[in-house]
Amino acid sequence: MATFRKRGKYWEYRVKYTDSAGKQLVASHGGYRLKSSAQDAAEAVEDDLKRGGDPSKQDVLLLDYWDQWAEAYRINGKSINTVYRYKLFRKHLKSRFDGRKLNSIRPIEWQKFINDFAAGKDRKEKTTRKRPRERSKDIVTKMNSYVRGMVKAVINERILFSDFTFGTKTSGVCSSGKVKVLDSRDFAKVKAIAIERASYRNIGALAVYIGSMTGMRISEVLALTWPDIDTKLCVIHVTRSWDHLYGTGFKPTKTDSSVRDIEISPSVIELLNKIHQEQAASYLRTGYRDEDQMIMRDPRHNVITDSACNKALHVIQNKAGIPEDKQITFHGLRHSHVSYLISKGVDIYYISKRLGHSDVTITMKVYGHLLDSQRKQEAHKAVLFMDQL
Repeated sequence: MATFRKRGKYWEYRVKYTDSAGKQLVASHGGYRLKSSAQDAAEAVEDDLKRGGDPSKQDVLLLDYWDQWAEAYRINGKSINTVYRYKLFRKHLKSRFDGRKLNSIRPIEWQKFINDFAAGKDRKEKTTRKRPRERSKDIVTKMNSYVRGMVKAVINERILFSDFTFGTKTSGVCSSGKVKVLDSRDFAKVKAIAIERASYRNIGALAVYIGSMTGMRISEVLALTWPDIDTKLCVIHVTRSWDHLYGTGFKPTKTDSSVRDIEISPSVIELLNKIHQEQAASYLRTGYRDEDQMIMRDPRHNVITDSACNKALHVIQNKAGIPEDKQITFHGLRHSHVSYLISKGVDIYYISKRLGHSDVTITMKVYGHLLDSQRKQEAHKAVLFMDQL
């Protein structure tokens, strides 16, 4: 039964209850200008008690619970990227909800936060943009779904009885769904210039050449060691990745299926042998020993960065006369590699294995639009052959 008292100008409620251990406790809260407001609040507490709630948990802060929940269920044993994403989302939550109790957040307030997050209104732009740069719909959806997952745990613990993320509408910049690739002529130019420039002194150009010839991810290219190159069978063994984001060194491949063998041409082997000799001669002069036998070390003995690879690709594309709006990033080499193979009629199942996809449906989902022209050719052949039957 709730009781009420007036302290100065404000009303306070007191609700006596017994916890799960049989201990008598009191839930109280003041600061209400009207007695009716205190009565409404007390009624809400009594309703929570009837549903098995625990008033002692009602003071839990959103950020405190986020930290406990993420540590217990989400980031323990996960990749560095996953841990970083949870920490990044926490910063955004802190900017709006620092010091806020979980039960004080209303659906309309959460929707407003998601709207502002999508619009990029919390960004601190270094440029003189008149409008904030919008975030992608993908990252906005992730933010909302992560917090929704936390709220489900909160409800399960009976700290909340309603989901303030329910019905939230997410917005943001939508990807076109089409990957950006070089056409076959420009792709050939990039390959030709890369092989011409590649050397121990220009290891970035070598990375571009290998990326274009294999479709490997940049992290896989940077992780290559000399034992990974099978010069007799003309195969590259992809067994691990390189952490180019946080600089922690070798790490597992993106997925288990990413561990694979990629067939390469003798011309790739020839260039790699040439650079291996240049590297060995340099190490002999300087007395340097590389226990890891890394291929992508520059003359200062550092594994080159992803930025250096993209810079080398940018220089090569400029040299090839490719307009800025048509230029690609290093990951675009992977897409261009696939596009070229598809245009030449290479089987999509082989391409999927070459890329390290676990299932051909992933390849079809990403590159399906590139198969349209090939599909039309096959349809024409099918009609022709059936007509000849």
